[in-house]
Amino acid sequence: MSRWFRSEPMEYVSLIVNEDAAHDCLADLGKMGVVQFTDLNPDLTPFQRRYISYVKRCDELERKIRYFGGECDRFDLELEHVSDVDEFLESKAGSKESGAQLLESLEVELEGFENQLKELNNFSEKLTMEYNEKVELQEVLEKARRFFMTDAPRLAVSELSAGARTAASNGKSEGLLEEGAGTRDMDMRFSSITGVVSIEEKLRFERMIFRATRGNCYVRFAPIKQPITDPESGELIEKTVFIVFYKSLSIENKLKKICDAFGAHRYSLPDMDDAAAVDRMLTENAQELVDSRTVLLKNQDTRLRLCQVLAQHTERWTWVVMREKAIYHSLNMFKSDVSGMLRGEGWIIADKFDDAKFCVDRAHANMDMSMPSLVDRVPQPWPTPPTHFVTNKFTYGYQEFVNTYGIPRYREA
Repeated sequence: MSRWFRSEPMEYVSLIVNEDAAHDCLADLGKMGVVQFTDLNPDLTPFQRRYISYVKRCDELERKIRYFGGECDRFDLELEHVSDVDEFLESKAGSKESGAQLLESLEVELEGFENQLKELNNFSEKLTMEYNEKVELQEVLEKARRFFMTDAPRLAVSELSAGARTAASNGKSEGLLEEGAGTRDMDMRFSSITGVVSIEEKLRFERMIFRATRGNCYVRFAPIKQPITDPESGELIEKTVFIVFYKSLSIENKLKKICDAFGAHRYSLPDMDDAAAVDRMLTENAQELVDSRTVLLKNQDTRLRLCQVLAQHTERWTWVVMREKAIYHSLNMFKSDVSGMLRGEGWIIADKFDDAKFCVDRAHANMDMSMPSLVDRVPQPWPTPPTHFVTNKFTYGYQEFVNTYGIPRYREA
C-alpha cells in the first residue's frame, strides 16, 4: 500500500518502571525494536552515570571474549555460529536469571576459562623456551665439533708451517725453539664464544664484532636447517650458529655486550679436545630434547581441546554481552526522580504503543512487583520526531543503501 508521507507516525512517551524490573522491561522492549529513548541526563559524563559499573563489566567480558577468539585463530579454529538473531532473542524468554545474575554467572564462567588458558599459555611459553634452548645447544655442539674436527687442524697446520718459515728466516737456533715451545703453544690458544643468532641479524652482528674488536676476532657461522619457534609470537625464525675466537679479556667483555644487544643466546661448551665429554653431553641433551618435545606436544594438545570448547560458545557469549551492554547503555539515559523508580522518555511507533505497554506490564508481573509501571503519552509540544521505516529482512538492505545518501525528514511528502 502506497503512502503519501515518509516515516511511520511517532509518539513521545514517558516510561516509569521499578528499578529491579527495569532490565527485563528494556530487554523485552529491545526485542520489539520500536522504541528510541532520549537522554535525560545530558549534563552527566559517561563515568557519572548510574549503570556505568555494569558497562565496565561488559567491557571486561568483551576483552576476555576477544582473547578467546584470538587464541582460537592461532589454531585456525572456526567459531561455531549460533542461530539467527531472532531465535537468540527469543531464547532469553525462558531464562530465569536477571541481568545482574546473568553477568555474574558469565563472569565466573569466563574467568575460569581465562585463568586456565593463561596458565596453559604461560606453561607453553616456558616449555617452548626450554625446547628451543635444547635444540640450539644440540646444533651448537654438532657445528662446533664439526668445526674443530675439520677446520681447526687445517688452521693449526698452516700456523705451524708459517711459524717454522719465520724461524728459519730469522736464523734462530733449534735449542731456543725447543725452550720456548711450551710458552708459544700456550700463547696460541684462543678463547671462544659460541651461540645462536637470528639470520636477519647475521650481517649486522658480524659487522659490529669487526668494528668493536678492530678485526682482532675470527668468526664462523653455520646455519640451522630447522626454524626455531618464537615463544611469544609463535612465528618460525631462521637462526644460525656462530663461534668467535678472541685473545683478550677486554674483547671478551665487548663480545658479551654485543651478543646481549643482538639477542644472541650464548652457550658454554666443554673442552672440544675431550671427545668423550662432548659425546656424553650430546647424548644427554638429545634425550632431554625428546622429553621436552613430548611435554610440549601434550601441552599443545590440551590447549587445542580447550580452544575447541571455547569456539563452540564464543559467538553466543559475544551476543549476550552485546545485548546486556546495550540494555545498560539505555538505562543510563533514565533518570531516578524517586528512590527505587526510574523514569525514561523516548519515541515509539504510534501503532505499537499498546504492545509496548503490555510488554512493560508483563515484565513487572513476572518480577512480582507491588509498584505498577506507567507508560503514558507526553502532551505536546514535542521535539522533532525521528524518521522510522518499517522494513523486513529483504528490504532492510535496500533501505540502508538509501540512508547512506541521506535520511528524509519526518513525515516528508
